[in-house]
Amino acid sequence: MRRTTHLKILMKKHLLATLALLAAVGAHAQSSNVHGFVGMAITGGGKTLVTVPYSDGSTQDIKSGGLVDLKGGFEYRQAGSPLAIQASLGYHVDAANARNGNVRFSRWPIELLGFWNVNDKFRVGGGLRVATGAKLSGSGAASSIGSTNLGSNPGVVVEGEYFFTPQFGATLRWVDEKYTWPNGGGKVDGSHAGVRFNYYF
Repeated sequence: MRRTTHLKILMKKHLLATLALLAAVGAHAQSSNVHGFVGMAITGGGKTLVTVPYSDGSTQDIKSGGLVDLKGGFEYRQAGSPLAIQASLGYHVDAANARNGNVRFSRWPIELLGFWNVNDKFRVGGGLRVATGAKLSGSGAASSIGSTNLGSNPGVVVEGEYFFTPQFGATLRWVDEKYTWPNGGGKVDGSHAGVRFNYYF
């Protein structure tokens, strides 16, 4: 395939998904104890699912733990309590985009997390994640890859979040999860680390 700017194209294609999540969350966050949020993470890890060659001789690996993870959801915080519960839906994708084709590994993770406020600026938490709709697909010059749906097992999330302001935070997270190839093809480790920026409203 002929190389293009990978991250730039990826961000353009998924901006509408982020805006849709923002609108949906904003429409439902009515209670003073319920806050909507949106976030974006860069992640790395997992195993190489496919290596994409370019016409200039370079290659790009599509990883089971990469690369861009967009999410939106709700958080319940009881006034005066150090505890919070968070539920979210995301879109997690690693892709190689070119003028004559593309390859992508995409999934729609659902997460349910709990947090403990250490102080006003920092909290720790964790919970469960299920990466639904996992699919590896190729088109154009990469159409030989076809389209393969992978199964996913419930995973575990551990993260810490630092708040720059009450509305803006940054997290470091680790996710331990696995995918399953169809027809008895075995498991793939999708475990990854990530840095996320969240906006709460």
